[in-house]
Amino acid sequence: MDGSLQRRASQHSGWSDDESLFSENEDPNRIVTRAPQNRFKLGYLAVMGLVINRMIGTGIFMTPARVVQGTGSTGATLMFWFAGVVYAFSGVHVYIEYGLNVPRRTIETTERGVPRSGGDLNYLKYVYQKPTYRPDTLMFIASLFGISFIILGNMAGNAISFGVRVLEASNTEVTNGAVRGIAVAVSVVAGFIHTFSRKGGILLSSVFALIKICMMLFIIVTAICYGQGTFPDIPDSNIDRDETLSQNLSPAHAFSQSSSSANGYAQAFLAIIFAFGGFEQPNYVLGEISRPHRTYPIAMAASVTIVCVLYMAVNVSYMVVVPKEIQLQQGASVAESFFQLTYGALSPDDHTGARIFSAFLAISSLGNIIVMTYTAARVKQEIAKEGLLPWPRFFGQNKDLSFGRLLRWAQRNETISKLFGSILRLRWLAPEHHSERTPVGALVLHLLTCIILLFATYGATPQTAYLLLTGIAAYVVNACFGSLLAAGILYLRFSKSRNWRQKTPNIHPWLSVGAATIYLIGNLFPIITYWVKPEQPLSSSADTVDTTTSALPVSNTVLPARTALAWFVVPTVGWAVLGLAALWWLGACFVVRRIERRTHTEFTIQKEYDYDEDPLGSGAFVQVHETVYLSWKGKEILRDMTALGPAGVTGNGMTEQPFGGYSGVGMGRGGGAGGGGGFPGGGGAPGGMHGMNGIHGMSGMNEHPNDYYGRYT
Repeated sequence: MDGSLQRRASQHSGWSDDESLFSENEDPNRIVTRAPQNRFKLGYLAVMGLVINRMIGTGIFMTPARVVQGTGSTGATLMFWFAGVVYAFSGVHVYIEYGLNVPRRTIETTERGVPRSGGDLNYLKYVYQKPTYRPDTLMFIASLFGISFIILGNMAGNAISFGVRVLEASNTEVTNGAVRGIAVAVSVVAGFIHTFSRKGGILLSSVFALIKICMMLFIIVTAICYGQGTFPDIPDSNIDRDETLSQNLSPAHAFSQSSSSANGYAQAFLAIIFAFGGFEQPNYVLGEISRPHRTYPIAMAASVTIVCVLYMAVNVSYMVVVPKEIQLQQGASVAESFFQLTYGALSPDDHTGARIFSAFLAISSLGNIIVMTYTAARVKQEIAKEGLLPWPRFFGQNKDLSFGRLLRWAQRNETISKLFGSILRLRWLAPEHHSERTPVGALVLHLLTCIILLFATYGATPQTAYLLLTGIAAYVVNACFGSLLAAGILYLRFSKSRNWRQKTPNIHPWLSVGAATIYLIGNLFPIITYWVKPEQPLSSSADTVDTTTSALPVSNTVLPARTALAWFVVPTVGWAVLGLAALWWLGACFVVRRIERRTHTEFTIQKEYDYDEDPLGSGAFVQVHETVYLSWKGKEILRDMTALGPAGVTGNGMTEQPFGGYSGVGMGRGGGAGGGGGFPGGGGAPGGMHGMNGIHGMSGMNEHPNDYYGRYT
């Protein structure tokens, strides 16, 4: 039974934030979420900041070594990076096609695509509607993605990288305990930032995006200066700059000694996927973007173009400076070698190049942590609305714990007002400028899973933990679910029953099919070939680094020196996570079925939506409000409600609102109507199951909590 209700918003989406923390939603089984006020929504620069900050992370610094060691040649490496560009733009098209057209809502008798937050969850639910426990209730695909994303969609890997790089940049000994402590601390700080100041977190993300662009330009300019002879040679290095340029970039030499290992290519391209990952971030928060039908595709395409151009230029810069034999050494880091051969040559004895490299990586990791905390928490909030998690209201509800709330309290406090009155009256400190609701419960869930992974991998070195966590996340979240999304577009295009061509008249069908095909192949390639055993491990322990050949100073880090990771670990653990998500769905179905049999009820999920035109008069709608009811209802009531259709059930204590919820959920243990607000008649024992929302059984008590919503269309 589809319990979704829709209406056009009766007022603009500027919701009041001056409410008590828990007064908005007293029902423990009702989840209410609202879009931010228009002044707090994301514009072009903020959306571009999300994409750039997320894409430019540790990948562009750590991935080049994994790619060149997997392919065996510099020419194949650059070809793989170009394939990554094609992969990224194909993925962008897939996500834009989904983002602007899914989910589908009927507004004013016309079915439309209405952007909303949640990203992959919404699109997978739209395409793969079966198996499901009941239509729109406990969907298998929602559990498969939701549980996997809760486990892997966090900042644990980047937090470990940040811990290592901070210690190394400060020339401090790197220990496992110190790394984990810093990782936990930075994760907690990021969570607090996005809990108390959503606007501050978004601004911080944009600042990091700008810094990262400057970092990429810094590398490019450094390579140009190196090619012009600005930097001196490292003593006894025996590196010929002209020969390096010829060996790495000349077509006659660039493809020599290419690898024949399918697993090596798989790991190389999976690393590419990880490096280019992040362009989907705006889809996670589409409901918070201003004028998403215009802002979102333009900002997303522009930011991905910037990143792709910078990535290709940076990789060419690496090839200009770092000889092939150094890149191919087990344990080598191409980016670190780049800095050692340039800035390290200015002071060979104090590891200046390695420390600059570590500082860049620390900044990149921190920026990723900031943006991922913001976007992933919104996805986990949407997952909580699917009825798959305990305490769904806690994880799915927004709360006002903002800085603006603290300012309001300070202004009302006599003592503080007397001491700091002049400061508190500043226009910039007006509470309304800082009052925003945030998904506090989802942020807590995000932080907890991150900390669990940090300590679950405590027995491994930081390098092994980093490779494992980032590899599994790329394998499952990017490759596996990316394949399902791409296959979904192809299914929608070739399925006559879905009428996708009529629903997306502004998208050229063959461009859609081509992008989806490329994105599908790109994601399936590492999924399949990862299972082919390599001829030799891609990485080995730190003691295999031949420092006599490289003539480069070796820093005291544990991260660039790679630790061997068995070839089958990443896909095995990845599929184990997917298996756990599938078992979670079976367990949820079993528990719900058992409760239904014992209480003679049915578990239902109904959703009410509000929409606004954004901008007014454009005909483009965006979701601004949602109420989710997770309810247990008596089967007899459900049959009556279904039979009467949209009119709902009238009389005998039922309100006229359809699917409005039910306090006192049907049959009590004594056999009659039970529960605190049960129906008149029958002698059931009080109590029963305490149900959902506001249909009170006693005559004269039919005050439905949503009466103020107005008439539904």
